[in-house]
Amino acid sequence: MEVKLIKETENPLFSRQEFHFEVKSLIAPSHEEVNKTFSEKFSFDPSLMRIKGIKGRFGTQIFDVFVNVYSSKEEFDRIVKKTKQEVEAEKKKVEEEAKAKEEAKKPVEKSAEEKPAEAEVVEEKPVEEKVEEKKEEPVNEESVKEESIDKEIKKEEVKENEKKE
Repeated sequence: MEVKLIKETENPLFSRQEFHFEVKSLIAPSHEEVNKTFSEKFSFDPSLMRIKGIKGRFGTQIFDVFVNVYSSKEEFDRIVKKTKQEVEAEKKKVEEEAKAKEEAKKPVEKSAEEKPAEAEVVEEKPVEEKVEEKKEEPVNEESVKEESIDKEIKKEEVKENEKKE
């Protein structure tokens, strides 16, 4: 991959340098390749570098690469908006770190929990008590009214049946 500097511009408003490079390559260079090559050849800090675009010229193996290099990490964070892919990658990284911390804590907690568990004897309630506990439900006023009305109707029907007999 041959790299040739075409244009360099200082942009004091955004605290950055804007570069236009011409790259000769058989295939279009990826962002990772450009990032690595430019950080090595021109000693750019990859964390302060943003690739604006890689554009190919029709019918040639020449690509125009536009790069912005910021003066500091604070300026980079202030000006550059993160892409959706970058935000998702950070979320995944944070989740993986959290899982790793939890897994590291679990063996310590298990060993601490296993020792007292062996010494303690767990008493279980009889099966009958467990069944009764499950039957208890919160009381709904509307359902209670409907049940009482249903009971009254049934009583009246029974009385009418007795009179007929």
